Amino acid sequence: MKLTIGQRLNEFRSQMSSVKNLNKNKTAGDMKFFIFDYDPKDEMRVRDDVHKAVKNNPEIVAFDLYEMMIDVIKQNGYFDTIKNMEKDYDKSLLLHEVFQPMLALEQTGNAILQNFSDTVPDDGKHIVLITGVGKSFPVIRSHTILNNLQSIFKMNPVVMMYPGRFSVRKGHLKLFDRLDDDNYYRAFPIIDRGEE
Repeated sequence: MKLTIGQRLNEFRSQMSSVKNLNKNKTAGDMKFFIFDYDPKDEMRVRDDVHKAVKNNPEIVAFDLYEMMIDVIKQNGYFDTIKNMEKDYDKSLLLHEVFQPMLALEQTGNAILQNFSDTVPDDGKHIVLITGVGKSFPVIRSHTILNNLQSIFKMNPVVMMYPGRFSVRKGHLKLFDRLDDDNYYRAFPIIDRGEE
């Protein structure tokens, strides 16, 4: 039976109420990486429920990818320069020549990945919650973040809020229900949508 967004969010808040509740999800011995996929039109409702979950559970450490990206750009002193460049340069040029080299997630010592490891110890006592996936696209890709977090969080469960579709069987991520965001095979749905 297909679940409504309200039913799914109620179950989400229940599972996010403690690390223990979230760890009840079966991952077949694999890493505790979860995705909550949802229809992009439900973004504001999802944000509200995420806020409630974070407020009610101090074990949750939330990371907004978009805010993290902006912080790195500001720390490097390029925020105003990039704002001015956006007026004159093609977005794909900025993406490949400015954003990707500056934020290069594959590089050792990457500021965004360092922020994750510096902020929360991997002690199995925290839930790492990732938001801002849609806002940070295409600069930060969700599968790239998840792939890189595998080496940082082996004990803490990681939950990504995903405005789009996640196909478990194919490991396929489809951002906004229309853009291919590549594949990621090591995550599980935190709350299944039910039969479509």
